[in-house]
Amino acid sequence: MKSHALLPAAAVAAMGLFLGSTPALAQAGNTSMVEICQGTATFDAATSVPVISVHGRSTALEGRGRIRQDKDSLVIEHLEAALPIRTLRTGMGLRDEHMRKYVFTAPDGTVPDMRFSVDRAVCAGHDGPSTICQLSGDLIIRGTSQPFVIALNVKGDGDAFRAVGDGVVKLSAYGIPLPSQLGVTAMDDVKLHLDFVVKRSAERIAKR
Repeated sequence: MKSHALLPAAAVAAMGLFLGSTPALAQAGNTSMVEICQGTATFDAATSVPVISVHGRSTALEGRGRIRQDKDSLVIEHLEAALPIRTLRTGMGLRDEHMRKYVFTAPDGTVPDMRFSVDRAVCAGHDGPSTICQLSGDLIIRGTSQPFVIALNVKGDGDAFRAVGDGVVKLSAYGIPLPSQLGVTAMDDVKLHLDFVVKRSAERIAKR
């Protein structure tokens, strides 16, 4: 099969983006820089043959952002995440080459990283052990940007957070023809799963 699979996620993309809240990472009135110290993105691409699907993963999800505690909410002031396409693996070398060539190569012949950015998001209601953060931003795949939304379940873990979320990326939204080989065609929707840990970075921003 000439490739399939995408990702996002941010995506994955996003994506790195994340965070529920706790004074450990964001204290009231303070803006903190945060970064992904562990990030895994996996994808599942179904095909026209129900018993055949393609799975892949990368452990190279990276991201940085600014967060601020505001009364009862955690405010994400800016967030950017990136996933190097060369790190995506499906378990078959030839399929990986096809995926990079037919899915992720831009018209100019380059293979740019997948990127997800969020300008601002508010995660409210974080009094329990976990919270849901709805992130709306832009997901860029092979140089094309499209709106992308992902909901992350965020749990505090000491001075870090673990975020887990799922989203769907449509190949057609990025002008990517559905990969096909020997009568087996990839479906338009590719499921994306993100799992990562976020910690405060060494860089800090002064209290406002």
